[in-house]
Amino acid sequence: MSDALSTLPLRTWVDAWNDANHTFYTHHAPEQHFRTSIDASAAIARRIAALLAPAPEHSRPATDSSLPRCIVDIGSGSGALLTQLAALVDDEVTLMGVDVRPRPDDLPAAILWRQVRVTRDVEDITGMDGRITGLVIAHEFLDDVACPVIELDDDLRPRIVQVEAATGAEVLGPDLADPAAEALLGGISPSQARAWLDRWWPATKPLARREVGLPRDLLWRRLTRILASGHAIAIDYAHRLDDRRSGLWDGGTVKGFVDGAPCRPRPDGSVNITSHVALDSCASPHATVRSQFDVLSTSAVGSRSLASWPPDLGSFDWLIEPCTPAPATPALSETMVG
Repeated sequence: MSDALSTLPLRTWVDAWNDANHTFYTHHAPEQHFRTSIDASAAIARRIAALLAPAPEHSRPATDSSLPRCIVDIGSGSGALLTQLAALVDDEVTLMGVDVRPRPDDLPAAILWRQVRVTRDVEDITGMDGRITGLVIAHEFLDDVACPVIELDDDLRPRIVQVEAATGAEVLGPDLADPAAEALLGGISPSQARAWLDRWWPATKPLARREVGLPRDLLWRRLTRILASGHAIAIDYAHRLDDRRSGLWDGGTVKGFVDGAPCRPRPDGSVNITSHVALDSCASPHATVRSQFDVLSTSAVGSRSLASWPPDLGSFDWLIEPCTPAPATPALSETMVG
């Protein structure tokens, strides 16, 4: 990649990506462009419904006994997951979809809907934040959240990648030590970006690329505050620290998708821009990260479906995080096996 000055109208990847996906999702139905594991099978819905199964009354926090039990689906899209769940959970469980798009016309009437652009600055995502219990689900949501894109130069300095939105052409911008970097990282500071890279995706070799996952970490922390108690679950394409350290992901993971096929990541709003998620950096010390295969194969309702799935639809990780500092019931990660 050139680091020469360009006459192209350049933007930082994080800003162009953020605007591009907002435009894409307000003008396109995701199901028109790519298939998810929700479309392939109801196994995920069945597993989520099983995880919501009520604990014995004596183990439920007394302060939560009168709060509504809910499943909140962040980035709900067509509402397919909630529609599946509606047939699986008790009537007293409230189902809510949250998405930048309007309520789907064919969504069952009992399912609530919030048209919200979810960011870490939204004060009340559900309209009931802090006053509900249950589960928050982010299925293939975090991979769409924009991140600064970095490339290591010959001296292993992390340089901010800039992009021309209409074509996807790229130019190397300033390194993180340059004062100009302050305004090019989508609201995080250069010192925060460098600290994240040092901890979660350390330097390996020249030309290696990284997506700085801190914006996703911060948004995940916001999602865990929706519930008064319960668990937040992120399900997504992911990579893990040992593999990042080994250089396995040194090519970066930013991709474009349109009309059911991968394409050049062109952040002009005409294609979906995505990248793998460092779920281990999102996770708190009380959380756990497990492969989707492990989560579903421990359940009869899931193992029947896995063999028929396309390989890419089974390659997710699950981040399961308690939404209370000291859960009164066993963490879901302790009850998912067996």
